Amino acid sequence: MSKLPQVLIRLGCILYMSKICPKCNAVRPSETSAPDWQCPSCGVAYAKVGGEPPFRREAPRSRYVESAAQSDGIPWRKFFGVLLAAWALYAGYQAAHNKAGIGGSWLNSGASLSAQQVADLAAASQPQDVLFYTADWCPYCRAAKGWMQQYGFKYQECDIDKQAACAQQLKSLGSTGVPYLIVKGHHMKGGFDSDEFLVAMRQPQN
Repeated sequence: MSKLPQVLIRLGCILYMSKICPKCNAVRPSETSAPDWQCPSCGVAYAKVGGEPPFRREAPRSRYVESAAQSDGIPWRKFFGVLLAAWALYAGYQAAHNKAGIGGSWLNSGASLSAQQVADLAAASQPQDVLFYTADWCPYCRAAKGWMQQYGFKYQECDIDKQAACAQQLKSLGSTGVPYLIVKGHHMKGGFDSDEFLVAMRQPQN
């Protein structure tokens, strides 16, 4: 920065923040024996020649500074707490869907079997091997049906809404939720899971 702008800035600061005589334009020095109401240079009373001169004052605070000061109080701990709670809810949602057979292991053909082995197991299946308690409104039931139909597994369907006997049977088993499968005597109480289903299908009929 050149010297001229620096001089202008200093001069502006002096004119803005100091007492200036309205008559002789003299800047009141910080150390003087003259009273506050009198110009030490020409001796005139400030009030008689144009009113009270500008006094030293604080520059007005900008809105930006105020908003910045307010932003310092952001409750960061609460913010991260909300993020952590949201992540926990999402993780629980995913776990529940995976357990029920959505987006989880039901899409796989089983950890220990190849796709061909699963297809061979499905070809040898009989309708009486699988009793499937279901309902039209159940998305997990539709997902389980889609997986079994993809490989050709046969099953007996028992709709708890269309058949009162099915609802009564399911209740007698200690459950009211679907999907509920009985695979060769093995009860899948936690919903449909392909690995559990394949293990039960490979066992002899109970």
